[in-house]
Parts: sequence; structure tokens; C-alpha cells
Amino acid sequence: MTFIVKTRKVLLNKLLNRRQLSVELLHPNKPTPSQESVVKELAQKYKADERNVVVYGLRTSFGGNRTTGFALIYDTQQYLLKFEPKFRLRRRGIIPKRDGSRKGWKEVKSKLKKTRGSEKTKIYMSRKTDKREVIRAQKETYLKGFVGK
Repeated sequence: MTFIVKTRKVLLNKLLNRRQLSVELLHPNKPTPSQESVVKELAQKYKADERNVVVYGLRTSFGGNRTTGFALIYDTQQYLLKFEPKFRLRRRGIIPKRDGSRKGWKEVKSKLKKTRGSEKTKIYMSRKTDKREVIRAQKETYLKGFVGK
């Protein structure tokens, strides 16, 4: 797919170790480019690793031909894992998706309201898992995959 990438408002954020850009894509008579293709183009343009580029918020203007969005280019993979929101990391498959359902948590909450004492902790512990440890372990395994490359 052929499209032209124009970057506007390129800001070097030293505090978060990244470059922040506003991206404009010109694709006359073509469909909206995929995020993966935009990531590849930006990585080539800014001489960065594709794994350190995050593109989000792509909106196609009415009538097509032009799409605008945002991009972040992190210096290293560690900074990406440290500063990027969890929902974007889940989209990329870096950390696991949430298990269980919202309804399940609400059922546990209503059971907790009805019980007292040590039964409360039993009900709560039956549902609870230590998600922080799971996410931390998943991030570490993800980073280990890039050490050899």
C-alpha cells in the first residue's frame, strides 16, 4: 500500500525517553493504512526499531484521502514497558489479557456484602489472583526475547 507520512509537532520528551509526534497520512484513492504499515514507515524514517514505535488514534477524515493520528517512538524497549499504558501493551500482546468477567467480580462483591468475618476472606481469596506478579513476569519474559537480538 502506498501512502505518504508527514509528521508534525515532533517533540523530544527526555523525561519519558521518547519522541512524540503528530502524524498525517496521505493516501489518495486508497483505504486507510494499517497501524503495522505506519509503524514500519515511521521506524524507517526515524531509524528506530519497529518494536519501540507505538501508533494510536488514527482517524480518517470524511471522504478519505487523509488520516491523522499520534505516534510515540521510545528510546528502548524498557522505557516502552515502563511508561506505556497497560491497555496498549495488552493490544500488542506484551502482557496477558484480563481473565474473568465484570459480572463475576460483581457477583463476588454482592456475596461479600452479605457475609461477615472469616467467610469474607475465603470468598475474596477464591476470586483473587496476584495480577501484578503475572504482569511483571510477562514483561520480563518479553524483554528476555530481545536480549539476544
